[in-house]
Amino acid sequence: MKKRFHINRLDHQLYISKSVLLLVLFILSIGLSACGEKSDNSPADSRLIIVGFDGMDPNLTQQWMDAGVLPNFSKLAAQGTFHPLATSNPPQSPVAWSSFATGLPPGEHGIYDFLRRDADTYSPDFSISKTIPPENILNIFGLNIPLDEGQIINRRQGVPFWSDVESEGGRSSVIRVPVTYPPDPIHRMMAGMGVPDLLGTQGTYTLYTTRSLAAAGTSSSRVVRMRPHRSGRIETSLEGPTDPLHEEHQTLSTPMILEPTAEGAKIQLGGETIELAVGEWSPWIRVEFDVLGPISVTGIVRLNLVAAYPRPQLYVSPINIDPEAPVVPISSPADYAADLAGKIGLFHTIGMPEETWSLNENHISDKTWLEMLKTNLDEREAMFFDAMTKNDSEVLVGVFVQTDRVSHMFYRGIDPEHPLYPETDELARGAIEWIYKEADRILGKVMAEMGPDDRLIVLSDHGFAPFRWAVNLNRWLVDNGYLVLKAGKTQSGIAFSNVDWSKSTAYALGLNGLYINRKGREAHGIVEEPEANVIKARLIKELPRWTFTPPQATQAVAVEDTITTEAELEAEVEQEVTPAPGQAVIRQIFDGDVIYAGNANGDAPDLVVGYEPAFRASWQTTLGAVPKDLIEPNAKKWSGDHCITPEAVPGILFTNFKPEQPISQIAQVAAYARKHWKQNQAKTP
Repeated sequence: MKKRFHINRLDHQLYISKSVLLLVLFILSIGLSACGEKSDNSPADSRLIIVGFDGMDPNLTQQWMDAGVLPNFSKLAAQGTFHPLATSNPPQSPVAWSSFATGLPPGEHGIYDFLRRDADTYSPDFSISKTIPPENILNIFGLNIPLDEGQIINRRQGVPFWSDVESEGGRSSVIRVPVTYPPDPIHRMMAGMGVPDLLGTQGTYTLYTTRSLAAAGTSSSRVVRMRPHRSGRIETSLEGPTDPLHEEHQTLSTPMILEPTAEGAKIQLGGETIELAVGEWSPWIRVEFDVLGPISVTGIVRLNLVAAYPRPQLYVSPINIDPEAPVVPISSPADYAADLAGKIGLFHTIGMPEETWSLNENHISDKTWLEMLKTNLDEREAMFFDAMTKNDSEVLVGVFVQTDRVSHMFYRGIDPEHPLYPETDELARGAIEWIYKEADRILGKVMAEMGPDDRLIVLSDHGFAPFRWAVNLNRWLVDNGYLVLKAGKTQSGIAFSNVDWSKSTAYALGLNGLYINRKGREAHGIVEEPEANVIKARLIKELPRWTFTPPQATQAVAVEDTITTEAELEAEVEQEVTPAPGQAVIRQIFDGDVIYAGNANGDAPDLVVGYEPAFRASWQTTLGAVPKDLIEPNAKKWSGDHCITPEAVPGILFTNFKPEQPISQIAQVAAYARKHWKQNQAKTP
């Protein structure tokens, strides 16, 4: 079966995932269901409750606690502890939450970035999970029929603490924690970051428009041009997944009709007819894509009428997997998602539901995007408190990611030096404080519903910093002779399309990774092992000397190329280096062999770039492109970030008790959870 790759940018990261081979697994019933729920629903005598607020920053938290706007966080700090929590290296959500779950450093759990590079193609790939299609396929009359089971595998290695609790007789409920796809076979789990949409991507929305709009610079968006009849009626279709059975692999679709109304537009989709005013969100609409005869696949979408007639624009959300008929396992037990939908209504199932590129591309407004996020927050709150009210698990873990998403998209409202700050209004300038207040409200509700013997941990995976300047690291590598372009080329598209690998020694891909073009590892590697160490050492020395003086043209510090041996390099590193005037771009380069000892799955980068606050890898860098400029102003609404040097963006830790042993870094939470369970178990008669 053919494969199709989608490049997607979503939350403080970039993604790539494969086409809907997943649908074959469902349609032909190959048995990818999670285990059944345990029958013991007796009340838990005492619980360890862990609440994550992704991206909550200790400095902002302290600022608003001091201002009296976070009373429940202040109350919790007075009861137990509050301090910064050291994050992972790099400080990216999939890396940090994997350490949180397993208690292992990245070198042992094997998640190093949102993206991993395919050493055979130099292309970016999704780091969290992978789909292995059936090995044997029978072709009958143009139909591809799999004869064996495929697999969906979480790339994260190590055992999460909630699974350890289960193996020792306890019960765990885990709600929307990142890097939990496919779901673990535990008492109760709703999978989080990693769950795809029905296209197999990490979140592809569609904008229907009658205007001439270019598609966004990312495949997480689709722009469809509509042409109305004289009456204003528009007949179009919503494209869904690729046909998983037919040889042609055509895209499945379902019809959609728009007509003008006095207040906005009437839309027919999925057998429903709804009327929307400008800026109004629709309820969930179930859409059906016919595959073969009675076989169909369903998803759910929400609509927003961005602009009215005579020039209508309609936003259609990513096509979420239908929780009442999931095509792949998204919960444990397998029917938990449907049961939950029966209680709280339909909900976002995609792992990163707050897709950000519609706001980055100004396809929807700040107000519309925040309304979408509020719906996501309400859904996640309902899920978490449904599990908490059941009181049938000794360990309850839930993560609210909305603090991170709002911080990414609205840091421009609190950073006067961001290029977009002058354009921000009261809504944008108050958005981050609003989501922190929402976190405080949720925390207060948790504390009110806790039992007297429950222990509470509240944490974030990292903090935040301004993102004012986008760094084209591959441009620097070209200008300094590490990456070589093909003859006559001065730039390169994504996946290093114009790179001459026969002459290139190093390249950057992902948000923080640098790789040596090693012989025997990369498909066209040329660097032998002794030389690789010299190149690494040169980069560790040279890159932190790179300075930039805004708003003038970017400048790289000239470095004399006189190093021939590793011994000579070490001697030169000892000498004091005086940087050129301006801001440092990179604070530190970390050696992958040192910080990722073990390299569990061989995916670890050779070097990790620790950018200074205000700088971050450009979107082009993450996908392996070489633009013209070294550094560009970040003119996107994605204006805050944390993919920089780890010491600059610690997370937070609150507890309602005094820990017996300090919990100073995120990986230590798992050890505490395991120890707490064993101690409680020992107390049980």
